[in-house]
Amino acid sequence: MKLAVVIPALNEGATIGAVVAAVPRHIPGLRKVEVIVVDDGSSDATGGIARAAGADRVERHRRNRGLVETFRTGVNAALAGGADIIVHLDADGQHDPRYIPRLIAPILLGDADVVVGVRPLAEAAQITRVRRYGNLLGSWVVRRMTKLAVSDATSGYRAFSRETLLRLNVSSELTYTLETLIRSARMRLAVAEVGIPALPRRHGQSRMTRSVTRYIGHAGGQAFRTMLHTNPLTIFGRAALAMLVSSVVFTAWFLVGYQSGGMHLPALLAALLTLVLAVTFFVSGLIADGISTSHRLLEELLFRTRRIEHDLWGPNEQSAAKDAQAIEPALETVSVGAR
Repeated sequence: MKLAVVIPALNEGATIGAVVAAVPRHIPGLRKVEVIVVDDGSSDATGGIARAAGADRVERHRRNRGLVETFRTGVNAALAGGADIIVHLDADGQHDPRYIPRLIAPILLGDADVVVGVRPLAEAAQITRVRRYGNLLGSWVVRRMTKLAVSDATSGYRAFSRETLLRLNVSSELTYTLETLIRSARMRLAVAEVGIPALPRRHGQSRMTRSVTRYIGHAGGQAFRTMLHTNPLTIFGRAALAMLVSSVVFTAWFLVGYQSGGMHLPALLAALLTLVLAVTFFVSGLIADGISTSHRLLEELLFRTRRIEHDLWGPNEQSAAKDAQAIEPALETVSVGAR
């Protein structure tokens, strides 16, 4: 199997060389290890230093496009190069590349599709108290939402199988960490975690958590939107049930007051309003669920298209040819509809 190590970098000239050089090039069970650095519009010599340190490829954005676009660029380059496993780690030196063999072991053994390199948050002295407890709380919420046993949901030190990255689609603009976990849970992919100590950042500060409150707001909103898109009927259904219960309570309040000789018009209005909201939420849930079903069908079509794109001239030609035959009727239907 072939491993591609993707390293996103923005003005990391002080650390990128050491990170690239520390990537192990000979790992049992792998035929090749490739290092891909994605220079996200750096104004320093990040790209040149990465090449000098031994990076096999340096993909460069002409201007800064953010972590998610950098993640996509690195993943597409790795898949196009025929990688079977893709590891994503930061260029600031906090993710120790020496632990890559431990990180990819569950995928090599066939036990996982996604592996998260988790930090010991409860005892991580190099992380500020606010960030540490914020990560602990956020990870607890993600575990409750996804039922995944991941203790550090925001860790960017991850390994993915080729099949997983062909299936996953990231639509957020801030970060890919939470969305990939939520979508992996929806697709029932096997997610594992491996304990890996985090190294202190030697230069600069994190751009993602420079403002903790802003990061929590953006990340929380992104997680909620992803959950809403992946399982809308459950969320809208619970909201509709809450409004229905409220309507029953207000109705009972009105009837009790009416029997006592009072009109209690506000209770009647509240009962009608909550009943209308219950019906609205329920109908919205049905509509959103239909949209979500169509989205899943489009994801499956996109997955097969990606396999054809990345595998047609690679080692999986027969599989790609089968996918091409399977997708041909759908493409003909689209063509007929367009005419």
